[in-house]
Amino acid sequence: MNHTVTEHRMSDAELRKAIKTLQSRADDARRRGFEDDAVRIERTASDYRDEMSTRH
Repeated sequence: MNHTVTEHRMSDAELRKAIKTLQSRADDARRRGFEDDAVRIERTASDYRDEMSTRH
C-alpha cells in the first residue's frame, strides 16, 4: 500500500495562534523550572515567526 505524504501549510491565523500557544507553554515550562523545555518551545515559536515574516 502506498501512502501519499502531504504537508499542510498553516494559514496566517493558524500560525499566530500556534505562536501564542507555544509562548504560553514556554512561559509555563520556565515557571515550573524546565528551562531546557522552554528554550526548545521558544525555538519552535521563533521558527514560526520567521515563516510569518517571509510570507508578506
